[in-house]
Order: sequence, then structure tokens, then C-alpha cells
Amino acid sequence: MPPEELRIAFATPEYVTEKYFYGGLANYLHRVAKALAGMGHDTHVVTLSRIDEAEFEHEGVAVHRVMLKSNWPLLSRLTRYSLPNTVQWLNLSTQVYRKLKQLNRQSPFDLIQYPNYSYCGLCSILFLRVPHVIRASTYQPAWYDAAGFKRNRDSRMVERLERLQFRLSRHIYAPSHALQQMLAKEARLPHVRVIRTPFYVETQDWETSVYDRFLQGKKYLLFFGRFQLHKGFHTLAQALPRVLEQYPDAYVALVGRDTGSSLAPSMADYARAHCGRFAERLVVLDNLPHHQLYPVIAGAHLVVLPSLIDNFPNACLEAMGLGKVVLGTVGTSFDELISEEATGFLVSPNNPEALADKIISAWIDPRLEEIGAAARERVLEFLPEKTVESLLTYYREILHG
Repeated sequence: MPPEELRIAFATPEYVTEKYFYGGLANYLHRVAKALAGMGHDTHVVTLSRIDEAEFEHEGVAVHRVMLKSNWPLLSRLTRYSLPNTVQWLNLSTQVYRKLKQLNRQSPFDLIQYPNYSYCGLCSILFLRVPHVIRASTYQPAWYDAAGFKRNRDSRMVERLERLQFRLSRHIYAPSHALQQMLAKEARLPHVRVIRTPFYVETQDWETSVYDRFLQGKKYLLFFGRFQLHKGFHTLAQALPRVLEQYPDAYVALVGRDTGSSLAPSMADYARAHCGRFAERLVVLDNLPHHQLYPVIAGAHLVVLPSLIDNFPNACLEAMGLGKVVLGTVGTSFDELISEEATGFLVSPNNPEALADKIISAWIDPRLEEIGAAARERVLEFLPEKTVESLLTYYREILHG
């Protein structure tokens, strides 16, 4: 008997069809939804958008855009504009519910998946009688702490509503044991399942203009991701002067969205200031789409991702999948991907001296090519035919358990 075909929906505040997206959630959902559609399942994505547009198909997936309703400023005024994020995400949760309710009336869904981030499933979980699952990609209080984010009334309310969404859900999964253990300890959620993130190289149609213009002919260390404290960007910035002094032919490519923090209004400027007379060897680039990012990753001599806290990051999977050696951090889920000196390197988080030492030794390690090949082999374990099948098994367990 062939496996049953399911009608599945994903709700999300971001998806790859939207120009403003920049997070790992959008990339994750794209890979999963595309894989499920390719397996014959009726797959839908309901995403926040700035464009009012009817349903359209994207790589086999039906995408439904929802916009925030304009009458919600009244609630903002009633709360004296003290809860902007709370109001925005409640607005989104309401619009997601309305769209899912409409689609479910047309043809009932078997299951809906929500992210913990933005609690966009809250209204649907309360009012839509469809089996659901939550995929936890963060534990917001811990992320706020690592990012040096000061709590206010708004952020505390967002945390409470995300926690409520968790409490209303019997079925939750996470991509890493690190997050699973954090949720069990900090959020008192003891039954979180671990289901790995699927990975594949999304396009072979690479566009090399950015690489050719800024990095061709350079031997460079690469960081890519948001320039934020929880990603350890400041730790890397503090470690770089020793590295650049040790290796006069080395460059550093920093690719991603620049942000402000408690340390500086611009973390890119923070890195430049720390590097001083070596700053001319920093190449700072904005966020790049995959067809431009992949050549930059492939050309790197070493990839450094010194997160203070993380959750099986796409950046690590992408770099290892392209045969690059990644230097990650211990206790932040990287050690679930990387074996020291076998498929990459590990260092304690938030320790600039240890990070500089590790980069300096790894830079001239004669086994880099061999380690990179082992890293590529390791990532084969995360192909969709393995990871998405595990997710489907979980879905069916929910539906038939």
C-alpha cells in the first residue's frame, strides 16, 4: 500500500518568495515544503507579505500571501504604542488564522505546522480544529540574553505569548539536541522531539559577479550571517587583529545583515575599528542570495561561525555541504555537526583569545582539504530523503497516534 498523500500547510512570518526575508526560517521552510511537494503531498505556505496577491505556485508549493490589516493601529493607540511587536504579531496571527480557515473550508488540511517565532499560529491553534505541530527554532529568552537585548514591556509580552503557544501544543520538535535540552530545562517542555534540518545545494546556477569583484585571487576567512552578538560577531572582531597580523596575505569576508548592538550602532564598523590598520583587508558585503553566496563560500579558505548560542544553523550546513572547513563553537549545536579535527574545528564560545589561537592554527593545517571532504560527506546525512522522511513519520504519528 503506497504512503498516503497529505494536505499540509506551513504558516510563517517569512518565506523565500518575499524580498525582505533574511532568516534561516524561510530557507528551512522552502527546503521542506519543496521536498514534500516533490513527494506528491499537497503543500501550502501562508506567509506574511507586503504584497496583496492571490495564491501562486513556487517550485511546486502553493504560496498564499497575507498582509497586516490597517485597522490595528487602534490597538497600538490603546496600548500607547508601548507594545509594537506584540500588536504586529497578534495582527499576523489573526490574518494567518483567517487565511487557513478559508483554505481549510475549501479542502481540509491534514496537518498545519507553525513556527514558535512570532506565535503566528496562536489564533489558529485556539480556533481552528486541525492537527498541528510546532517547530521550535529558538528559545527567545535565551536568544535575547545572548544578543544583549534589554527586556521591556513589549519583549516580555512577546515571550509570554510565544510560551502560551508552546503550552497549547502537544507536538513540538527542534532541529538540535542543544535546543531540545534548553526547552526541557528553561521552558519545562520535556517531550520535544529532535528532527534534523534538511539540506541540499539549492542551485547549481551560480552567479560569480560579487565574488569576482571583491574576492577573486584573495585567500580569505569567511563569516556569513547576521552581524549580531548571539552569532559571536563581536568575538570574531576582537580575534581578527591577531590573525591578520600573523598572516599578512589573509583577508576577511564578512557577509550579511549589519546590525546595531549594545557595543556599537554598526557591528561592521565595530569590526573595522577593532582591526585598525588591518581594516583594509576586511571585505564587508550585504546579505547575498544563494546563487551569489555559494561562490563566496566555495572560495573561502576557512569559515568561522563563533556563535554564543545557535540551533543547527543553515550557514554551517551550507559551508560543510560545499566542502568547506567550519570553525564553530562547543555547546551551541555545532558539536552535533562537527567532530574536532575530523569534519571541522571547535572552540569555546565568547573567548576571543581562544578563537584567534584556533584560527591561526587551522589556517595552515595541512589537512584542510581532507577535513573539508569529510565535512561534505557528513552533510549527506541531512539530505531531504532522510530528514523529510523523518518529519513525515512524525506527522503520521500525530495523525494516527
